[in-house]
Amino acid sequence: MDENKMDRRTFFCKSAGCGAGLALLAFPGIISGVMAEKEGKSKEDIIKELEEKAAKFMPMYRACSSASFAALNEQFNLKAGNAIRPLMPFAGGIGGRGETCGAVAGSILAIGFFFEPSNQMGTKKPGSSNRFASMFFDRFTKAFGSTRCREVVKHQYGRYYDFAKPEDMKLFMEASRKTNKCAEVIKTAVRIAGEIILESS
Repeated sequence: MDENKMDRRTFFCKSAGCGAGLALLAFPGIISGVMAEKEGKSKEDIIKELEEKAAKFMPMYRACSSASFAALNEQFNLKAGNAIRPLMPFAGGIGGRGETCGAVAGSILAIGFFFEPSNQMGTKKPGSSNRFASMFFDRFTKAFGSTRCREVVKHQYGRYYDFAKPEDMKLFMEASRKTNKCAEVIKTAVRIAGEIILESS
């Protein structure tokens, strides 16, 4: 190899130590965490920005699943923008069926992007994000009593709306415009995911 040329792996090994360099290559989330730390932002500032981004993305995407993921993707530089559109069917509890809350789906996908190695060179094994997803599940359930959309909606609005029924969807949209309680769910979801990322990186 030309002595004047050096690939990324060699550069990391020589400048930061081989183990640390390969870990940074394998975990892009760690790099973004280091960058956030360099900006001198407190955890409270980062979480506040995250909640503001969730509020910004909700009217853009009109889906809790996409808005939650978009906020986390931008805040933690996950570089996974192409994953936002495929999250649309998770809104309303997967196809509007009231199953897993879309804000849960979007947030857990972000956790997966952040904590899973992008290749096999890292020290963490594939599947390591399961522990963090479990932490998210527990904290979200504590806040809303469930991760199921129908139960979260009932918790927030006092009743469940069947999104498959046009009359129920109309009533839900009216209630949502008045109270904006779904936005509270999204903000809470991204806050929980953001806290887990900050605590664990």
